[in-house]
Amino acid sequence: MRDASTTADALVLNEAHGTGTPLGDPIEVNSLVQVLGDGRTKPLVIGAVKTNIGHLEAAAGIASLVKTVLVVREGQV
Repeated sequence: MRDASTTADALVLNEAHGTGTPLGDPIEVNSLVQVLGDGRTKPLVIGAVKTNIGHLEAAAGIASLVKTVLVVREGQV
């Protein structure tokens, strides 16, 4: 975060891979906590739209991008 000249609180949304497995999801969330958890004063929203479509579908990546663009455009999660 230092190299990016920002703080963990500046990140409010993480669009996760969302494996939907008891192994993959905890690894991803624990990694986020280790990297972004110290000193946070705001919650970090974690979403995973791909799990609703299917990881192997071509539209899954596009859906994540569209969701993120909408969040930025609307200014809310």
